[in-house]
Amino acid sequence: MIRFTRAQTQPIGVDIGTDTVKLLQMEIAGQTLAVVAAAREPLPTAARSEPFKERTAAAADAIRRMLRHNPFSSRRIVAALPREIVHVKNLRLPLMPPDELRSAIDFEVKNIFPFDTGDAHVRFLHAGEVRQGTDARQEVIVIAAPCSEVDTFVCQLHRCGAVIESLDFEPAAIYRSVERFIRRREDEQEVNVLVDVGGTRTQVVIGRGENISFFKPIDIGGQRLHDAVARKLGITFDEARALRRRLIEAGDAAPAISDDSRRDPVRQAVFDATRGIMESLAGEVSLCLRYHSVTFRGHRPSRIRIVGGEASDPQLLAVFNLTLPIPAEAGRPLHSVDTSRMRAADRRGFMSEWSAAFGLSLKMTTGRFGARDGKQRSPTAPRPELGGLAEVIDLSGAVAAVAPGNARAPEFAAPAADSPAANRKREVAHA
Repeated sequence: MIRFTRAQTQPIGVDIGTDTVKLLQMEIAGQTLAVVAAAREPLPTAARSEPFKERTAAAADAIRRMLRHNPFSSRRIVAALPREIVHVKNLRLPLMPPDELRSAIDFEVKNIFPFDTGDAHVRFLHAGEVRQGTDARQEVIVIAAPCSEVDTFVCQLHRCGAVIESLDFEPAAIYRSVERFIRRREDEQEVNVLVDVGGTRTQVVIGRGENISFFKPIDIGGQRLHDAVARKLGITFDEARALRRRLIEAGDAAPAISDDSRRDPVRQAVFDATRGIMESLAGEVSLCLRYHSVTFRGHRPSRIRIVGGEASDPQLLAVFNLTLPIPAEAGRPLHSVDTSRMRAADRRGFMSEWSAAFGLSLKMTTGRFGARDGKQRSPTAPRPELGGLAEVIDLSGAVAAVAPGNARAPEFAAPAADSPAANRKREVAHA
């Protein structure tokens, strides 16, 4: 087959998790996506429980090795800011023009964060219009990170030889794995619920069309499940983690909620140990759904996509489907992507754990991509000026300030002087 469209290679999405570092690089040919290269490496056990500075230092060593031993076409990267340094608050403000909203937010955030916002990077997402009593107001999600901690993070990544194109907000990257495939007009009205179950916490991200309207972290993750299994079976944490991974990779269906002596006793014991924690997590997700439905009137979600390292656990899916009012399924972020160049070990199952890295790898893109089924989609309406993922925290200016010569312009044509992209660049430079 002859390709008439030149492929555009994107920066490498770098997902630094609690226990694993993942790198994923994409290329674009027309409206299709293909993986250029992918790699992942576990962090040293001692670094997993350390603060973000020590964990990032260990991750930088892993990134250096992965860049050296895998066929990535460049060293340009997009990374998510560590969760520990990102602070998120919700504000409800009167309805006002977009050009006045920035000033209003700068005034309101002075007293809501535990640091001086004058020495911090502050960005916001327009969540949507809400009713407060008889008044109509607009809710915004404010994201802030102290400059000193961002500088430390940038310097650590710079030492591994990477060229930092941009920094991102992790929930925005997770949602981008869905948002970049919204092309039909009816999909613009669909409410997407993504539940990212990671190592130390879960993140609930809800959006409508291309806009994020709700985000909440929940302090329940895979480590809580490993601890419960270790206590139940009298084994070490690492043995419990390996046991759960082995059972998940086996791909068997989850045991029934009722007792059944014919089932595997080990699998049943693991399920009994983790069931209470999973039900607590499902209850928290249910509260998030209820809050969203009350706050943002209109369309309701029809399903929940679970992503992250725990998304392939059939026991977790069984508990979610039993507890939640709408069906839950494992997310498949790379379903419409050519993954033939990935290693076979990285292409098993739903590949839900690649969701954040995938979204980060698409940070510098602006278009929409087609589904693998090849069906024609009607174009969507023009993207709004306010409230899209363009408003997500983008700290490229900080990269240039901390590591001169490290940050460079993306490898595509410069935007027009009056384009939204140019306006965003001027806003970052001004910040």
